[in-house]
Amino acid sequence: MKILNLYFKNINSLEGENRIDFEQPPFTDTGVFAITGPNGSGKSSILDAITLALYGETFRFDKPAQHIITQHTNESFAQIEFALGNDKFRSSWHVKRRDGSPWGEVLPTEMKLIHLNKNQPENNEEIVATTPQAVCARIADITGMNFRSFTRSILLAQGDFAAFLNALDTERMDILEKIIGTDIYADYKKEASDNLAEVEKNLTYLQQDLAAVPLIEPQSLEACELDLADFSEQTADFQEEINRLAALKNQFAETSTLRSQIDSQESRLQEAITQRLAVQKNLDQLAAAENVLSFKEDLETSEQKKHALDAENNALTALRNELKQIEGTLALPGFDTRALAQDLANRPQSFTEQKQAIDSIRGQINLFNANWQSEIVLLRSLSGQHTEKQAALDEAAQWLDEHAIDKPLLENFPDLERLKNLRVAIAELDEKKKALGKWSKSTSEALEKNKTNIDKKNKAIEQLNQELAQQEKELEELAQGSTLEQVEDLQTEQKERVSAFEELVNLAIANENLAPQNSFFFSLWGKKEAPDRDAEELEIEVEALKEQIKQEENIRLALEKSVFNDALIARMSQDRTHLVDGKPCPLCGSTDHPYSLRPPAPANAQQALLDQRIRLKRLNLKQSELVEQVKLAKRYAERDKARNNQRQQIKARWLTLCNQLNVVSADLDIKKTGMMKRMLSVESTDLKNIGLLLTKYKSAQKRIAKIKTDIEKNTVSIKQVQNTVQTIDLEWQTEPQRVSETEADSAKLQQEEQELLAKLTEQLSALGEAIPTKGKESALAERLNSRRLDYESYTVRSKSLSNEMELLLSQQAAGQAQIDSYKERLDVTNNQLHSEEVVGLHLALVEKQKLIADKEQFINQLQTETEALGLTIAQKMQGTPFKSLEEISKVLEMVGNQPEFAAQKAKLDEEIALWGAELDKLYVQLERHASEGKPEFTTEEIDLKLKGFKEKMDIAELEAQRLETIVREQKQYKAKHATLLEQLDSQQALVQQANAEVAEITAQSGMVFRRRVQERMVEKLLSQTNATLEKISGRYYLRQKPSDKGLALEIEDTYQGNVRRLPKTLSGGESFIVSLALALGLSEMANNGKSVDSLFLDEGFGNLDAETLYTVINTLESLRAHGKTVGVISHVDAVQKRFKAQLQLVKKPNGLGELRKVS
Repeated sequence: MKILNLYFKNINSLEGENRIDFEQPPFTDTGVFAITGPNGSGKSSILDAITLALYGETFRFDKPAQHIITQHTNESFAQIEFALGNDKFRSSWHVKRRDGSPWGEVLPTEMKLIHLNKNQPENNEEIVATTPQAVCARIADITGMNFRSFTRSILLAQGDFAAFLNALDTERMDILEKIIGTDIYADYKKEASDNLAEVEKNLTYLQQDLAAVPLIEPQSLEACELDLADFSEQTADFQEEINRLAALKNQFAETSTLRSQIDSQESRLQEAITQRLAVQKNLDQLAAAENVLSFKEDLETSEQKKHALDAENNALTALRNELKQIEGTLALPGFDTRALAQDLANRPQSFTEQKQAIDSIRGQINLFNANWQSEIVLLRSLSGQHTEKQAALDEAAQWLDEHAIDKPLLENFPDLERLKNLRVAIAELDEKKKALGKWSKSTSEALEKNKTNIDKKNKAIEQLNQELAQQEKELEELAQGSTLEQVEDLQTEQKERVSAFEELVNLAIANENLAPQNSFFFSLWGKKEAPDRDAEELEIEVEALKEQIKQEENIRLALEKSVFNDALIARMSQDRTHLVDGKPCPLCGSTDHPYSLRPPAPANAQQALLDQRIRLKRLNLKQSELVEQVKLAKRYAERDKARNNQRQQIKARWLTLCNQLNVVSADLDIKKTGMMKRMLSVESTDLKNIGLLLTKYKSAQKRIAKIKTDIEKNTVSIKQVQNTVQTIDLEWQTEPQRVSETEADSAKLQQEEQELLAKLTEQLSALGEAIPTKGKESALAERLNSRRLDYESYTVRSKSLSNEMELLLSQQAAGQAQIDSYKERLDVTNNQLHSEEVVGLHLALVEKQKLIADKEQFINQLQTETEALGLTIAQKMQGTPFKSLEEISKVLEMVGNQPEFAAQKAKLDEEIALWGAELDKLYVQLERHASEGKPEFTTEEIDLKLKGFKEKMDIAELEAQRLETIVREQKQYKAKHATLLEQLDSQQALVQQANAEVAEITAQSGMVFRRRVQERMVEKLLSQTNATLEKISGRYYLRQKPSDKGLALEIEDTYQGNVRRLPKTLSGGESFIVSLALALGLSEMANNGKSVDSLFLDEGFGNLDAETLYTVINTLESLRAHGKTVGVISHVDAVQKRFKAQLQLVKKPNGLGELRKVS
């Protein structure tokens, strides 16, 4: 848990709103910071704000709302943001007074807890709780700490542990109990009870989980495994047929793809040919227009002159517009043309020179005007300052008159600090007298208490002796003459016997699974049954079928030859008409031609060949079926043989176990599984009874040993208390002398106080003040000092204001004179500017008229040249194929692109040749596919067959998956069942152990139980302390030394060969490191496993020397590497200067505190 920021208002003496952000510098730059300020300034109030915001409670008050809210304020609140891992929370506490009055009744407290969701920017706040009870409960759930454990975790008790280290062995346990609190005993009892409830609950859960495991009978599992194998085989057969059909479908797809590619390639080729013709047309057009280049220069000249003519006309229009504007301006009133004509006669300069003169005069006017305005602003400012100073001077004079009573404070200030010190010393002596009285009373009570304690311990020893005798008697009755070793041996033998019976039952179940089973319902397609004939008989039938197929194949060959001869005879029938008897046949050379006179009768060999092929296909199909039956018969034969062998082995092992267990009888048979399970149940019950007996035996021995130890400890404790009584008697004898010394010192200080009060009464009455009550001296001193400083400040201010006013009056007079001078010069310069602007306008008019005449003459010249050039071009076009200038321009553009046309033509020729070659290759591939023959099925037939086989395979796969899931889950359930059985045995042992511990706690006496809890607490504390020491030091370890006198500790120094020494031999810095580790260890113990990374340390090292202080601060800084940030509460200046980061608190004159700054 890490505190991110703290925001609070009106907490104890800290009045007003205060905010501390621990995520910003300087807190992020260091692992330790100081909370500094004098006593009563509100340092502890910061810790109150933290616990209020989280739990609504404080360290010091039972009802925080009544005492925490600052006096004379109407509300108080505290808000904290903290992080737990990646989660952030905001918790707040708020209390108000009725009707908003500072004196109203305090209303009920309000609290709220919010979860800050950084991953949800739109809704980043989730309200968790809105009432004080709900907030405290949720905070405890989230952090794992209630208010008490949180205060132990956040406030390090380093100072208490320093005393704990240096105490006597007999005192350490009592000191530790005061540091941690006496509620640890109730916590221990609650922890034991909670642990028992938790283990019993877990045992119930395990029993429920065990009953919920859905195991099926072994016979059903065996049948599922066999069906799974058959379905897997069918799936493979379906997949083979699907692959064959998919190959045929791919062949169709490849042919279709080739046709699509051919169509696409032909389109591309046709498009390229079209482009080639268009390019050739452009080239032909360029070849026909050879003289077009002669027009290029004339055309360019004509275009240039047209552009120039347009530009000049635009310029002429602009000049005429400017001339109209100048004439309009000169016609306005105020422009005297007669005086202007006379003035122009004396001004031979041009318009440009006149414009320069006008700009110069305007610059002077702007400069004069700016200076004039600046002086006016300055004069107004001086006048305002004079008024303000006069008012301030009057106010200061009035204040000095009203506070004339404070003037003596400048020279004669009352010595209230001495009065405060005297009162504090007198109060300390009074407290000392009260303490001596309390000591006398407590010492008397301690003597009586120790004597009573001795009597109680003697009675406890007597009770323990009686309990010891009772426990020894119970142990003797329980053992019945047997030793612990004998009971353990009996348990081991019974475990072996139970294991043997379990194996016996498992062998019977396995034998039952291997017995012949009735066929299990398979699926829609039927299960493969074992063949009704053996493999040898089937193989003989296969061989006979092969011979028959061979004979039928010979018949097919003969029929094919007959069909060929019939076709040859039919083809030669036309040629036989040309044969002549006696002349040789041109084909065979024979002179005898019988078929020419008597042609052979036609035979039906073609139909016979078709029937023969069908017969061969049927025989081949039958042969394939017989081969599959041979394979299936061999597989079933091998499986039956393996099962028989396995059953024989199982039965042999079963008989061996029966002999070993001595349970052989005529009634017992391997098939009687239920009988063997009942025998296993009996043996398991015996094993549990033996285990329970062993647990009781060990618990009894442990209780006896514990009672003996408690008797020894009580005996030692009695001796320690007797020594304490003797020590108290010695201290009692010196008590009267200390009382008399204290009375004398008190009388002396009271006399000094009376003398000082007489002097202060006279001084304070003149100032309108009275003698302050005890504790209010500093407030009065600060108030009087404030009055003195105020009076001195107003005196100095009055004198300063008088001097400043004299200076302002002189500056005002000088400023007014300067303003008048600038005004006069501006009037003269403005008149001069008007005259010069009129002259400039007339000169501009004359210049524009001249420019217009020149521009009109030039335009006429350009127009004449353009028309002449047009006539020249028209004469040249006669006798050419061109009819217009646009046509010539288009051809000229093409001439520039002639190389590109040639290159494009060459590229298109290459592409046409290339794509033609690719098209030829595609046609070759298409012919190759066509030559492979027509497939036996069409595409639609292939799709139908594929769909059918896929549906069958899907059904087979689904059934196989279902069976596979059943088999796999049953194996998992079986493993889970075995695991749960083991966990159940372990959990039953934990329940027995927890029951025994609760019973032992209930049976133990108060002192015995107290020592038991203390020893457990010390063991945890030392373990956590050494883990912390290893992180921050790596050198020291705190070890417990066996001792009869109490808690004896040693320091192990790894830098000195692991030598051990007493804690009192540690230096100041070393002692601080060890005590800090103890405090951090206690913090880790209290935080319930949730690390608290924001810690506070109440100063316990104000008197350390410089070197030790350096070691201490370095040690605290090193905690930053482990994610810790420590705030040190201190009011010692030497300590404060050593910390880089500080929260500085000061006391205001009204006695309240203020968080001044974070540095």
